[in-house]
Amino acid sequence: MKMSFLPADLHLTEENGQFIVTMQGQEIFRSSIGSRAIKKFNGIRKEVENNYPTHDLTAEEKAQILQRSIADGLVKHNSMKTEPAKKPARSRTFG
Repeated sequence: MKMSFLPADLHLTEENGQFIVTMQGQEIFRSSIGSRAIKKFNGIRKEVENNYPTHDLTAEEKAQILQRSIADGLVKHNSMKTEPAKKPARSRTFG
């Protein structure tokens, strides 16, 4: 598991079953329980988020994100599929 909040250089990583929260290279929290580490990470992130201004997306950036999501959605359906279509099972009658 890896989580990051890049503006504050805040990271949550898992090493050998231990969940470690680090900020600017210094270890802040270590636990063997993932939910506790996530809770600590989110708490620190909420405290630190106030120090960093939000970035509003321009119309151009929004258009790029939309095009990327549409392209990703189209990839899930492959119209050039080479596998033969599945045939229904033949029914058997016992009698």
